[in-house]
Amino acid sequence: MRQEAGGREQEAGGKKHEARSREQEAGGMRQEAGGREQEAGGREQEAGGGKQVQGLDYAFLRYIGVTPEGQKRIQDFYLPFFAGCRRVLDLGCGDGDFVELLAENGIPATGVDADEQCCAAAQARGLDVVCADVFAYLQSLPEASVDGIFCAHLVEHLPYEQVLELFRLCYRVLSADGRIVVATPNVRGLFAHLEMFYQHFGHVTFYHPHLLSFLLQQAGFVQPTEGENPRLAAPLWGQQPPQPIVYDPLLPASPDTSQRTKCIGASRDTPLHRLVRRAKNYLATLIVRPYLDQIVAQVNQRLDRQAALLASLDRSFECYVQAVKQG
Repeated sequence: MRQEAGGREQEAGGKKHEARSREQEAGGMRQEAGGREQEAGGREQEAGGGKQVQGLDYAFLRYIGVTPEGQKRIQDFYLPFFAGCRRVLDLGCGDGDFVELLAENGIPATGVDADEQCCAAAQARGLDVVCADVFAYLQSLPEASVDGIFCAHLVEHLPYEQVLELFRLCYRVLSADGRIVVATPNVRGLFAHLEMFYQHFGHVTFYHPHLLSFLLQQAGFVQPTEGENPRLAAPLWGQQPPQPIVYDPLLPASPDTSQRTKCIGASRDTPLHRLVRRAKNYLATLIVRPYLDQIVAQVNQRLDRQAALLASLDRSFECYVQAVKQG
């Protein structure tokens, strides 16, 4: 009986060993499956991010007629934000026009861009521009190593997760009281929707300035303020809003009275006729003018509403948000 019981225990132990082997095998299969999922996720991320086509940004800037002079005229608006800075980064600097503008105003600056031809063109002009991925470059910098960051027309190329990561990296490299300025197409402007935004092959989404303020605060920045670049204002309707109607019901007499008297005859320009004309003018003022005043007021109210509507739609193509790293 003892021998039989021992055999049974040995058989049970064998079954437990077999079960543990199966569990280990299953664990190995799960680990392998996890590795495959991770590899697939990496491939999806690579496909989602896409590989940058070198030189395409440079070619596109030439295609739409961007010039250093035009860019400086537009970005000159942002110079006061960086007054007194000792080192400014321009992220996604393109041809380096703002880097050059800062240097011309005595503000040391470094530009960063991933397009090799843009960087080569900037470096040929003697500008301090680094050809690198913006995220990798920020990660390579020491903490609190710059006191100003300019980022124009970069965030609209990124999903919000990367925008938040970008702001966190910027916060790390900024010194206390350092400032960041982010410029992007104005989601409130009709021109940006109809024309400019969808011309660029790399645009992902609009970012409302309120959302950018929120993301900057999430990254640690304080005192975000928003605005629009006036250098790019009113591209659709121009600078002439609808003008109100101004009228005088008592039209002045023709300056050439001699011609008028020849046409109607000098005999009709008698004191009696002049008296009759004055009476007609008085009656027109008394009876007709109140109705004309009412009509003109109504038309001007409609023109005012139209002007307000056009102003709400015809806004600058570029908006911005600026914030600081609290010391």
